[in-house]
Amino acid sequence: MRMIEQKNRLIAYLKMLGVGIDSDVFESRIRAQKLAYILQTILNTDLYDDFNFYIRGPYSKKLAVEYFSDSSDFRNGRSSYQPTAAESGGIERIKPLLMAFTINDLEIIASLLYLRKELHLDEETAEKVLEERKPHLKMEDIWRGTNNIKRLLLTDQLRERLIKSLKEEGDNWDELSNESLNKFGR
Repeated sequence: MRMIEQKNRLIAYLKMLGVGIDSDVFESRIRAQKLAYILQTILNTDLYDDFNFYIRGPYSKKLAVEYFSDSSDFRNGRSSYQPTAAESGGIERIKPLLMAFTINDLEIIASLLYLRKELHLDEETAEKVLEERKPHLKMEDIWRGTNNIKRLLLTDQLRERLIKSLKEEGDNWDELSNESLNKFGR
């Protein structure tokens, strides 16, 4: 993918989230890096292929060059890219979750995703490696990050199957309860 296209795609995604990136503000740059990695992972697309694991988690030098050199576009959400229906749907689905996360949450989520995807670690091993690499993090924050990943990855179809399964289980319990009440009296 050409750099101009990846930049425009990311800016369009960030605009959908209501996020402008100010390259003069450190926290804003961190947000850009983590959101870019999370979005490309959740949407199963390749925006930037040069992410590496640094002090604050996944970091792309190409992305850094872009938000410094095209700071006005990132800050103002200027992009010629129109997200596809699938991209728009995916972003709208996860937007409420992403917007509720702090910078620390985004760092943990992006880091866990990176360790699982790029290093092919299972969930538990990724949590342990993250705890070793970032000893300042509390384990309960790392576990919350794992749960947040599950919420982000939960697709509409899976959500519907889970709800149906829970409803069926609840109906079974209601039926057993009613049988028990009828058998032993109220």
